Amino acid sequence: MKRILIGCEYSGTVRDAFIKKGFDAWSCDILATDKPGPHLQGDILNFINNGWDAFIGFPPCTFLSSAGLHYCNIEVHGNAAIERIYKRNKAIEFFLKLYSAPINHICLENPLGHISSNILKPTQIIHPYYFGERQMKRTALWLKNLPPLQHNAENTLFEVRTHTDKPVPDQIQFRKATGQIKRRYFTDCITNNKLKSGHEKSKLFQSIADAMANQWSDVIG
Repeated sequence: MKRILIGCEYSGTVRDAFIKKGFDAWSCDILATDKPGPHLQGDILNFINNGWDAFIGFPPCTFLSSAGLHYCNIEVHGNAAIERIYKRNKAIEFFLKLYSAPINHICLENPLGHISSNILKPTQIIHPYYFGERQMKRTALWLKNLPPLQHNAENTLFEVRTHTDKPVPDQIQFRKATGQIKRRYFTDCITNNKLKSGHEKSKLFQSIADAMANQWSDVIG
């Protein structure tokens, strides 16, 4: 039975999708798993060299995403920017350690940001609505010995459409401390008319997890 490590995952979503396909799949995170199942709690770097056949990882994006890059301007933010740059560099080091792990099949997921702009271009960029969800969330995949995930915008003679219509962002209005009204637009960030927490937003959509398991099972073997 092939062994798959799902890194930086506490939800068990990808782990369980591969277990259903007959794999010995384990999730790993510093947090406990949300759902019962094979889980390694702790630093993934302590487990990554244990003879896995495939690895799918979701390294933290807090200091890597485009959303926070402007905070690294030392002239504007001073010592706070220096501290953020230090944390960004540690995040880059962690990402590269996962990417260079001695495992044949690797997928790393992250939003576009410092890695994609300055270090390594992603293999593929996807959105949840490509796989039938009602959300838009630009997601990059870095793949080694795995094919890009297939999805279809339209029905064809040979393929069934997997896309839903491109979502319309929700508008959130809020008042700044100055009293100024600001409007921001989101998809995949709203739950019960409130912004999702970072904990909620970090979970992969079930449809993408299923696509990974369905499309990569034969490749991994």
